[in-house]
Amino acid sequence: MTLGNLYNAYLGELYGISFFTTFVEQYSDRSHNNKWQALLDIELITAQKLKLALQPLGMECPDYDAEMAQKGITDANKWLHLPWPTLIDTMVTWVAPYQQRYQQQADNTQQHQALYTLVADHENTIYDFLLAEQAGSTESLQILQCFLDKHCK
Repeated sequence: MTLGNLYNAYLGELYGISFFTTFVEQYSDRSHNNKWQALLDIELITAQKLKLALQPLGMECPDYDAEMAQKGITDANKWLHLPWPTLIDTMVTWVAPYQQRYQQQADNTQQHQALYTLVADHENTIYDFLLAEQAGSTESLQILQCFLDKHCK
């Protein structure tokens, strides 16, 4: 496992920040805004922690990447019109391969275990939240809150 994987994860956080910001600001069903905000907070916290850990290792971590930001906004705009159940189904399928990849990287790494675990925890939290929403659980927001409580200390 390389630092490059972690840097790519960092760029993915910048993408996610733009993606979820678009939903916070524009999703038509405002009853889910607290969920979008929690998802955005998870991206912000993960990006911050990765940046703070990667910079001393010689990785430049810009606060903004125009390509990632545009990609996040473009992808969000494709799905903004979807009703909540359809959007959740779409996102479960979309997130699943990332969740598997990041968990596999965390399981197989010999170096920077804490950072790989953070990235996997972040993706597992989002995936578990989406599965809970898909199942109609009333506890889905608590999944996101547990990550925030754990990583905001």
